[in-house]
Amino acid sequence: MLAGFLRKKKVELVKCITQPEIEVPADADFIIEGYVDPSEDLIWEGPFGDHTGYYSLPDWYPRFHVTAITHKKNAVYPATIVGIPPQEDAWLGKATERIFLAPIKMTMVPEIKDMDMPVEGVFHNLVITQIDKEYPGQGQKVMNAMWGAGQMMFNKILVLADQGVKIQDYLSLAQYVFSNLNPATDISFSTGPMDVLDHSCSKLGFGGKMCIDGTKKLEEEVDENYINPQTLPASKEIEDQLLQQYPEIKAVFAGLLDKGISCIILSVKKDKPGHIRQLHHSIGAGTNMQAIKMILYVEHTVEPSDLPTCLWRFCNNLDPKRDSHLFQSDTYPYVACLGLDGTRKSKELDNFQRDWPNIIVADDDTIKRVDEKWNTLGIGPFLSSPSLKYKSQLYGEEAVVGA
Repeated sequence: MLAGFLRKKKVELVKCITQPEIEVPADADFIIEGYVDPSEDLIWEGPFGDHTGYYSLPDWYPRFHVTAITHKKNAVYPATIVGIPPQEDAWLGKATERIFLAPIKMTMVPEIKDMDMPVEGVFHNLVITQIDKEYPGQGQKVMNAMWGAGQMMFNKILVLADQGVKIQDYLSLAQYVFSNLNPATDISFSTGPMDVLDHSCSKLGFGGKMCIDGTKKLEEEVDENYINPQTLPASKEIEDQLLQQYPEIKAVFAGLLDKGISCIILSVKKDKPGHIRQLHHSIGAGTNMQAIKMILYVEHTVEPSDLPTCLWRFCNNLDPKRDSHLFQSDTYPYVACLGLDGTRKSKELDNFQRDWPNIIVADDDTIKRVDEKWNTLGIGPFLSSPSLKYKSQLYGEEAVVGA
């Protein structure tokens, strides 16, 4: 169906040789035929390097019995190298957002104007959607529709904006979203199906979701008891204050404040259960923090000013519903600040019962071969392998060579 949609004409199908009840495209490069017997015992499989930039955790999967492999003359076997984004498969994600925008708009959510999946969000973790907003509650309507649309059900963080901003301009988008945001009322949480590759879920394939409604609010959507700060503190003031007051904070990035974005990022070394929750409520009640709407917490080994890496690590390590902590003042009117814990989870400190995977690091030969091919591909200025920063040291989630 997808191939027919893209080509605007039907795909010719033929019967398989050894599985004649199944039809396959006649001009496919390779066909691997076989069967799965549901009565057979499952087999232990993995781990594998995957597009998230982490190794997928091993688990039980069905056994596939191969009965034939056929191919056409001069067949091409397309393959990609996966790992820390951006890799080749990142652009499959960008193609997906363009390809599926029209079908989603036509069949399910007509008010959608545009959609963007940042590379650092590895397809499903972070999706930004622009809607043509006309009535109160429309953001929640779109949220529910998108989380029920095919593989969009695996989305973890959904950010909504309206016709007032271009969503591909990330600076303007962040300024717009945070100016319209009440952390206490405009962020919705849910639970549902998640990608089995999502290691942050407490249970395999099931976890929390979050929608940040950054649309301009209509009268019916505004909480009149909330103080929406108009002036943000200077970044240097906040950075100095937090580093002096909290020894567990190893680095602070408050530079977004100077750009009109009410969000800071903290690198924290956890050492006790409930550490991030306690720390967040202490910070929220502190002096000069009333204008901060959101704090992102990352592992102490992450440099918070490296926004692409920080966002990738944060999105992978967050279960939004489980790892969110809302500070709301008991004053009238009130201020609010949402803390999101994107640190590595463990049994000792977080009562996290699953294994935690390693970050993928490509071996030297793979990096060398990609580097040598770069200038012949016409894909823009040379980018060094993102694996290099993890080869000589461990970053909380341990790096493993050999992806």
